[in-house]
Amino acid sequence: MRRIFTLVIILASLVFIPIVYGAPARDGGAVFMDVEGKEWILLELRSAGGTVAMDRQKLEADGMGGVYTANFQEERLSGMGAPNRYFGPYSSGANRSLSIGNIASTMMFSFREPEGLRESEYFDYLSKVTRWDLLEGKLELYSSNAEGAEAVLVFTDERQ
Repeated sequence: MRRIFTLVIILASLVFIPIVYGAPARDGGAVFMDVEGKEWILLELRSAGGTVAMDRQKLEADGMGGVYTANFQEERLSGMGAPNRYFGPYSSGANRSLSIGNIASTMMFSFREPEGLRESEYFDYLSKVTRWDLLEGKLELYSSNAEGAEAVLVFTDERQ
């Protein structure tokens, strides 16, 4: 009887501790708090037209290593475009829904942008985000392209 009681206590703690303190980030168990407070760096854009990979080593060599970042903190998104800083409101909800409001940015001019993704396109994808996921340590923001087809922005929180 004592063993059964001990087993019940152990099983109950395995169920209720993650509920009370939030599940740790792992496939399917992430909470938005796992996303907040980190600098997320764009790795790639996946869409029906193919994948645009950000060659971070080349960007670093070209002096553009800090482009296309995202920081979520206290319902405010901020980061770097290419070359402009940007910010705007966001709200997260049930079922990993995410809505990003109007984005404002500085108005710096640059003669060059990273190959494959213009800054205006990056801002447009952000404004169309509908949900998020955290898979294998990568943040995925689900958006749509100009034609309405799904597009996924994939970020890491580690410098490559």
